Amino acid sequence: MKAKLTLPVHKVIPFSNVDGPGNRTAIFVQGCNLNCVYCHNPETIPMPCNSENYKSMTVKALLNEILKYKPYIDGITVSGGEATLYNQFLTVLFKEIKNHGLSCYIDTNLLFDWKDQEALVEVTDGYIVDIKAYGNLKELTSVSYVQNFTVLKKLLKLNKVIEVRTVCIEKYMDLENTIKKTAEILANYPEVEYKLIQVHHRGLSIKQQENIDNNIPDKVKMEKLKELAMHQGVKNITIIL
Repeated sequence: MKAKLTLPVHKVIPFSNVDGPGNRTAIFVQGCNLNCVYCHNPETIPMPCNSENYKSMTVKALLNEILKYKPYIDGITVSGGEATLYNQFLTVLFKEIKNHGLSCYIDTNLLFDWKDQEALVEVTDGYIVDIKAYGNLKELTSVSYVQNFTVLKKLLKLNKVIEVRTVCIEKYMDLENTIKKTAEILANYPEVEYKLIQVHHRGLSIKQQENIDNNIPDKVKMEKLKELAMHQGVKNITIIL
């Protein structure tokens, strides 16, 4: 007999206004393919096999939980961790959710294979994209990846990008080139907001705080980064300090 699909759910926030436009139910999955020095949800990084900090939920169970909030929400956003690790489950869940008139968003680092995600892309209304860095991500994320700008371009062409953000930190990333490269891509999509987020201590462990100390770009530097993005043609840009 075929095993039921399950999702390792770290937590569910019934009402959130920071996980996409409108009021949304935010679902945080357990497990991530990165280990960023500034991660503000470090408890979600370990994969389920290395963590007990989650609840395994079927599609039916999670759907029933979400529908409790249906009268008060515009849709759901799945975050993490890295939501796209569970693309098969989310494809089934999103099809069910959309039958109830709710929108489905994913918060992602984009570091996935497009072919593996095509079915999920089709049923996803929008992506909130976290651009980590331009080039090798080893120092920033502990994993040797190259940021997947190819996937970003494909999602933009499909009008499925809600917003793009970059957490700005010195030393661990090529900050200027990351902003420039991302802005060049976003210049032709004025409806997509680009958020430049100053890395901060809130919610970080002592060790994480030590890692980012002396590497936090000041307000003047953040304004210069905004100007750099605008110079590439981006108009819809926000600095978050």
